[in-house]
Amino acid sequence: MKTHSSSGVRYYLALLILVIPAIIGASSAAANAQADDGKIDSFVIKQLASDGQANVFVKMASDANLDDAASIQNRNERLNAVHEVLTAYATRTQQAIRLFLRRRGVQFRPFWINNSLYVYGADEPLVQALAQRSDVAYIRGDREVPMHTPVAEAPAQSETDAVEWNIELVQAPAVWALGYTGQGVVLANIDTGVRYTHEALVSSYRGNSGDGTFSHDYNWYDPAMDLLAPADNVGHGSHTMGIMVGGDGPGPSTDDIGVAPDAQWIAAKGCGTLFCSEFRLIASAEWVLCPTRVDGSDPDCSKAPDIVNNSWGGAGGDNWYLSYIRAWLAAGIAPVFSVGNSGPDCGTAGSPGDYNLVAGVGATDADDVLADYSSKGPGGFRPLKPDIVAPGSSVRSSIGSGDSAYAVFSGTSMAAPHASGTLALLLSAKPNTGLVSLANALRLGTETDLGAPPGPQTCEGRPYDQYPNEIYGWGRLDALSSILELTQ
Repeated sequence: MKTHSSSGVRYYLALLILVIPAIIGASSAAANAQADDGKIDSFVIKQLASDGQANVFVKMASDANLDDAASIQNRNERLNAVHEVLTAYATRTQQAIRLFLRRRGVQFRPFWINNSLYVYGADEPLVQALAQRSDVAYIRGDREVPMHTPVAEAPAQSETDAVEWNIELVQAPAVWALGYTGQGVVLANIDTGVRYTHEALVSSYRGNSGDGTFSHDYNWYDPAMDLLAPADNVGHGSHTMGIMVGGDGPGPSTDDIGVAPDAQWIAAKGCGTLFCSEFRLIASAEWVLCPTRVDGSDPDCSKAPDIVNNSWGGAGGDNWYLSYIRAWLAAGIAPVFSVGNSGPDCGTAGSPGDYNLVAGVGATDADDVLADYSSKGPGGFRPLKPDIVAPGSSVRSSIGSGDSAYAVFSGTSMAAPHASGTLALLLSAKPNTGLVSLANALRLGTETDLGAPPGPQTCEGRPYDQYPNEIYGWGRLDALSSILELTQ
């Protein structure tokens, strides 16, 4: 039953008009976790006190202006333009500080996606010297950001003779019947890796040459340079990728675990374990915008994905990741994030899932009721979070321990890939659709006949059955309805 109010639609469209210029041109010149008395992150101060040194990010005082990218219609030209503006701006504005560090024999790595430098082993005098520079906005530590770890896990049979319940619930098979299966679309995840030889994933891996050989350049990236081919030592990344693309949809196999089975996938290992260092995350964010060979060389932005799924995040209200989102949006890449497993209270949505113009996704169960762990709004950057909800409890998908291994996980990590897969279906139905139109179709095509949630049933003054709201967002994902919103 669709009950999106006209006032709610007007609210959202007005919000888009206000937010798009703000986020595309926003400067991330202040850190949420910054110490009150200056530019140095409190996390860094604690590390220096305990260890005498710390690996730190040095955020420059300004960011490149990417406003002109929106007017570039050709996708490859737009991707290249964003990359060129970001890299040129970082090279110019970091010139003096790079010289400063080299003269002191300090090891560092520059990053262009958020105009920062990663400095290894900085002691207190160096941190203080960097903080005193007028071209530096702040110093931030290299935190460990948690995956939105499944709240429940269980083994699953290796094969079933059915489309999984969650795939049926979002009406993906009805979209396949219309001829839209994700064809021509590339999805990425920043996660724990992907087992590329898994039976449910191998055929859709973009590095699969189709003749028994594989090319991992531009299709796989491990910032630690430990793995030269896709692998998953944790299982989380293989599970989220399976929900996006696993199986063959309307093909001969009846074991279908993914929303968009004919989309291709690539992956970056932003998380070495169930925690992701911010170094790995920023390196992965750059790679998503402009993929490289497995050794990090020869960037080719034409290989960038259309959609990037992120089932990780920290506490709400942290603006450190805004630059990644800003760059992806300017390049035309759609970012999807889980909102976190910190429910059932209000105000528990995490970052970056609480950002503007990010699809922040909460989790429901098979009865169309919000999961008790699913985080609720208001969000730190926009009250209306989550944007949508999707199946997240007791979801069966592929894992990394074997080529026919599956498991049942529960969490918002499992919900977000349903939205990413649905965006792939939308793009296969109507290629070159802009990000705002995709967001409208995703939100306005939702199911709103949902049950009373656990915990508070009203957040920010809006009850769960008045849409949109800070509990269910715009409603539960419905791929067929979203396709109809976009194409009719």
